[in-house]
Amino acid sequence: MRGGKTGKRMVVVILLCLLALLTSGCGDKTAAYDKALALFAQGEYADAAAAFSKLGDFLQAETYAAYSQGLTYYEQENFTAAEPYFVKTRDFMYGDLRYRFCHAYALEEAEQFSEAAQWYLELGEYEDAARRAAYCTARAAMASGDYEAALVGFNEAEGYRDAEARLDVLNFEIYEHATAYMDAMDYEHALLLFTLLGDRYNATEYARAAKNLMLEQAYLAAEQMIRDGDLQGAYDQFSAMAGFRDAASRADEMAELLGIDVTPQE
Repeated sequence: MRGGKTGKRMVVVILLCLLALLTSGCGDKTAAYDKALALFAQGEYADAAAAFSKLGDFLQAETYAAYSQGLTYYEQENFTAAEPYFVKTRDFMYGDLRYRFCHAYALEEAEQFSEAAQWYLELGEYEDAARRAAYCTARAAMASGDYEAALVGFNEAEGYRDAEARLDVLNFEIYEHATAYMDAMDYEHALLLFTLLGDRYNATEYARAAKNLMLEQAYLAAEQMIRDGDLQGAYDQFSAMAGFRDAASRADEMAELLGIDVTPQE
């Protein structure tokens, strides 16, 4: 009987020892987890990532490890490297916002500017997403020849990447195209482009000249219509040019010949 009791006591002692070992290990992990959390709270993300990684699947260690590593790259503005870590933690803290920001950046780096702009725009006021969206919109507009949208975008993106340098290049490109239109006597397009330039390259004076030449061109076209017998066309053309030379009185002449009553209604 004594042997049986001794055996039972031995089993109990062994179980208690095992429990103590297990409890001791759990306590060590809890302490290490708390230290890792403290590093994370202090913004020591690289150290926190390393500390959490050593804890395996203990509590939320794996999630914290991935998120901390993502933040390490994020703070270095290495958004391409950070993206995979936020893919894993989209439902943790600010993981989804950071993932979307990193993905927009990846699209931008791949020169998929229209898509990148859309991703940035959907982030609203997060970080400097609005300025990045403006830059990407401008780059996409440049590629499609939409000078007006490109000008607006680069102006709104001031301070981001090479926005200012690209704006200077764009303004000069617009100026060159505008002068080329002038040389080709396409005064309407020249006027549009000089107007976009504002006061750069003396564009205000060029725009005024382009407008006068465009009106002169239209005036001569109206006279040609008269010679061709198109009195209605001449009337419409002169009417649209009221204020230029004697266009208003010429319109009245055409109206009289056409039997159009141009008496002001009271």
